[in-house]
Formats: sequence, C-alpha cells, structure tokens
Amino acid sequence: MPADKMLMTLDLGTSKVRAVIGSIARESGALTIESISERPSEGISHGAIVNVEQALKTITATIHDAELQAGCEIDSVITGVGGKSIMGTQSQGVVGIRNSDLEIKNEDIKHSVDVACAINMSSDRTILHSLVQNFIVDGVPSIKNPKGMIGHRLETEVLVITASAQSLQNERKTLQRAGYTVDRMILSSLADAEIVLSAEEKEVGAIVINIGRDVTNMIAYSNGTPCFTGGIDLGGFNITSDIAFILGKPASVAEQIKCEKGYCYTPSVSHDQILTIPAVSGLAPIQMPLSELSKIIEPRMAEIFSILKSELDRVNPQSNWGSGVILVGGGALLSGVTELASEIFRCPARIGFPEALKGLDRNYIDPRYTTVLGLMKNEAARLAQKPAGRSSGSASAKRANPFKALASMFKKNF
Repeated sequence: MPADKMLMTLDLGTSKVRAVIGSIARESGALTIESISERPSEGISHGAIVNVEQALKTITATIHDAELQAGCEIDSVITGVGGKSIMGTQSQGVVGIRNSDLEIKNEDIKHSVDVACAINMSSDRTILHSLVQNFIVDGVPSIKNPKGMIGHRLETEVLVITASAQSLQNERKTLQRAGYTVDRMILSSLADAEIVLSAEEKEVGAIVINIGRDVTNMIAYSNGTPCFTGGIDLGGFNITSDIAFILGKPASVAEQIKCEKGYCYTPSVSHDQILTIPAVSGLAPIQMPLSELSKIIEPRMAEIFSILKSELDRVNPQSNWGSGVILVGGGALLSGVTELASEIFRCPARIGFPEALKGLDRNYIDPRYTTVLGLMKNEAARLAQKPAGRSSGSASAKRANPFKALASMFKKNF
C-alpha cells in the first residue's frame, strides 16, 4: 500500500509559534492530524520576523517537537502570512475571445486573470494571491465558471492580495536557514476562513476577524468569494498595555487581570461586581469595581473593530453579512467580545472554533489554533483538486522515524 503524504504547516505568531504535521491518505485523500506543537514566540513582531536568530531558534524547536510526536522528519513547510503589510486590491481583466468557435477555454480564463493582476504597485511589494470573485461574459454577470460558454468578451473580477516583499523574503530565508523549503505562503486570513466557515456562510456573506497579540487580521466573504482583506497593528497586547498604564501594574499582572477578569462590553457588567488586584512588589492588594476595568478594555477593542469596519465599508458599502462576524485568535476569548462586535458591525457575532479534523485532540478545538489548522485544511483541499499522478510539490517526509511507535504512544498519552 502506498505511503501517506506528509504535510507541515507553520503559524508564526507574535505570541506563539505553532506547527502542525498531517498526513493525507494516498488512496482516499483523507486528512489526519498527526501532531501539533507550540512554543512562546521570539524574534517575531507584528506579523514579521524582526530578529532572525531568535526566530530561527523558536521555529527549529517547535518543528522538532512536532516531528518527534509525528514520528517523521519533514523537509518543507506551508506557512501563513498576515499583518498590516497585507493589502487587497480590486481589479478587472478584460479579454476578447479569439477562438473561431467563440468557446471560452482555460487559456482565455488564465489570460483574463493575468490581465487583472497587471496592477501598478511599488517594487517593495509582491503578489501573494489572485482570488477570482466573478466572471462576466458579454455583459452577463455572476458566472461561476465560464469554461465552455460561447462569448465575445470575458471580464474577470479579481481580488489581488499583495504583501511586503521584504517580509516574505525574511520569512523564507529564515526557514531555509532552519533547513526547510517553503512550498507555499498563504494568507493567514484565508486559512482562518477555511477552518471556521462553511460554503453556505461564504455565500451568504461573512466576516472573519483574527485578534492576535499585536495584529488583527480580517477577511470578508460575499457571494462565496473573498471581497476584502486587511490588517491593523493593534491587538490584545494593546489592551494589556492600557491596563498596565492606568493601574500602574507590570504587563504580566495586567495580562493576568485581562485574561481572568477582563470584560470588553460594559453594559453587561454588573456594578456590584468587585475585582481584586493582586499584591505586587510588597504592596497590598486593592479592590475596584469590575465595571471600571471594563471601561479600560472596551475603548481599545471598540477602536480595533471600528477601524476594521470603516475600511470594510469604504470598499464594500452595500454588502450584506448574513452570516455575521466570526471571531478567532486569542483575543476572541475575551469576555464580551461577541456583544461588542455585534453592536459595532450591526450583525450577529460568534466565536469561531476550528473544525474537528480527524486525529485532532479536542484541546486544540480552540480559536487560537484556527490559522495553523486552516493552513493544513487549505493545503489538503488544494491537493484533492489536483489530477491524480501529478506531483503536488507539497511538504514531504524526509524519512521514516524508527521511533514511530514510541512517538505515537507519547502523542496518545500526552
């Protein structure tokens, strides 16, 4: 029986670096999660590598943990890309059909997409994705697949995703120094949507927001395809900093207060609830109304949501978000976040949990793991669409580990 194909995905976050190894059955194409590992992040800030040596150390250790659990070694990875440097540009490519029978072929579709991607951009940027939104044939819109249709003119509406070329190059070179080939770089927001949204939700319209430590990424879907993507350099640590500054406490204490007692929607907090601030540096603990802590947290979270909504409305003022806002990332675990998001975006809001993939421990069905698991699902779906017998170029195992049985036992028990 042919061996399963091994894949590895990597999420380089400012708070944590996470790696997942999965296997795809050669015959059935079924995806199984073999291992997942994480370590505190170093050398990464605002979605980009800022210290190669520190990042290299963290990445190598995280991947080795995942390889030990999975019982194999991997030579290439699929990694996510996010942050403020990500930009989405609406573009349109128009081509004439030159075939004698006027039948639209794959070459015509590719040509129209290429024309749409020929946008003006600075030399320090590079195209990450070209996401087709809509086809128009001879003025008839909302065509999902024009292949085989008869027409004189093909228009393709594309969302062109660009990123900082320097940031991508730093990430790629750091992974190469660690001994790994980068097969693909995928927009992190696409991965989030892959693991928390159904096809129906994408069709009706949905917004996915990933609230990280110092970056918040967003992607919006309308009529089944992405219509907006972007990010801002604000996240959960900005809230921690606000608490630390106003209460005069260290960041570590402020983070603990935020995670354990924080609430970002003041109307839901009872004025009778009292918060005890733990003693620090020999000072006695103090008490304060929980509503006062909420008044510190809510403005910053409201600012994050308001900036994102303003950008979204500027690009898509008439869109309907029937599936509402789906919140992922560590910041999605802050109490009251769904109520605040619902009020600002004026639509329902919920927390997004990753799909329960085969082999995935239930402890990882958590909003913090959407990106790394979404990258894995995205790659598995891409491979499933490729014709049988063709090389996928995806991550592969370098060799079987003789301690496979030991690693499996370790994974099962720990």
